[in-house]
Amino acid sequence: MFAKLFARIKSLIQYIRENRFDRSLMRYFDWPLLIMVLTISLFGIVCIFSATSSEVSTAPSNLVEMLQTQSIAYPRLQFLWLLAGMVAMFAIIFFPYALYGRYAHYIYVLNIAILLFTLVVAKAGRGAMKAFLSWGSSSERGLQTSEFGKVFMIMCFAKVFSDRKRPIRNLHDILWFVVYLMIPLVLIFLQPDVGTALVYAAVFCVMVFVSGTDYKLIASVLGCAVLLIIPVWYFMNNTSSSSFRLERILMWLHPEDYPDEARQIINGQIAIGSGGLWGKGVVSPGSFASLGYISDDHTDFIFAIVCESFGLVGGCALVLGYILLLGRLLVLSNRVSDPYGSYLIIGVFGMLLFHIIENICMVIGLLPVTGIPLPFVSYGGSNMLTNMMAIGLVENVVMRSRARERRRQTAAPRSIDL
Repeated sequence: MFAKLFARIKSLIQYIRENRFDRSLMRYFDWPLLIMVLTISLFGIVCIFSATSSEVSTAPSNLVEMLQTQSIAYPRLQFLWLLAGMVAMFAIIFFPYALYGRYAHYIYVLNIAILLFTLVVAKAGRGAMKAFLSWGSSSERGLQTSEFGKVFMIMCFAKVFSDRKRPIRNLHDILWFVVYLMIPLVLIFLQPDVGTALVYAAVFCVMVFVSGTDYKLIASVLGCAVLLIIPVWYFMNNTSSSSFRLERILMWLHPEDYPDEARQIINGQIAIGSGGLWGKGVVSPGSFASLGYISDDHTDFIFAIVCESFGLVGGCALVLGYILLLGRLLVLSNRVSDPYGSYLIIGVFGMLLFHIIENICMVIGLLPVTGIPLPFVSYGGSNMLTNMMAIGLVENVVMRSRARERRRQTAAPRSIDL
């Protein structure tokens, strides 16, 4: 047993040496993608500053006065998380992405072990959720391990889908994939963290869709999933956190019947409307942000602050930025010839797409509140690190695919016209 383990470790070290990072790869770095991400992230830091601003009687006349009268604790922390995310991004880039596919099953087991450890060790927080490996007295300040699991599962899903030589055509073929998904999904449901579980499922569904699976089969599986939701819903509504989760659904359907509990949703929508076309500004007297009328306005409900501070124009600009980012991911995915690399980019696309749609729709009242942050904009270290790791995964695929294609073109014999 130990001999096999040492042999695998030796093989891993040898593989890393043979495929170590070369500085020349940086010439193939996709700078437009990183510029989009950094632009959205810096805009998010400004929005976090607005969300955590204190009440003022008059608007600051200049930037210096604004910084002197307002706390920059949260924006500064978010900027530090962004820097840490850049380090994590380059750490992901350092190793060849094929290595992640080669050891995908070990990564899968590691993710399961981390989720189990979190379930046992984590303190119960709001809604009885045990999702954070926390420090100090707070149960919701720490690292959310299921966030990092999103990147791990993208690596694993991409491997199992890329290894198939033909599309999924029958229920027997897809059954193993469903089991592969359900194991981590059940552990996240037990935390219980419904929002993150939905992200895992969304990434899986996007990969199933692009794999060429028969549409009738997809419809059948989705129908079975809806039927499974009924007993899961029954189980979740008979736990200690049932009232918290059930209230979210009822508040979404009938917010007028829950004026106190639905204050977050109602005030968020009022803040969006009060921003008008151009917004009230980053710090303005009487804003919902400065008065603290919206709970979690710097995290899950940051889009309400975007629209209040920068108006309809700011909200649309952010959405346009996301569209350009997602479009760039699709373009890069289509240019990659390696199936595993292409699935990795598609997985990142699916993760970000679901986050963006779910967050914005829950703030404007089209979907129930699930606690899913807005990528690169919402405050939060775990989410920022996860998103930057995902971008690093994309850059890894793009850089090495471009370098491989360049070497292929250089090695190809040139035709000579006589």
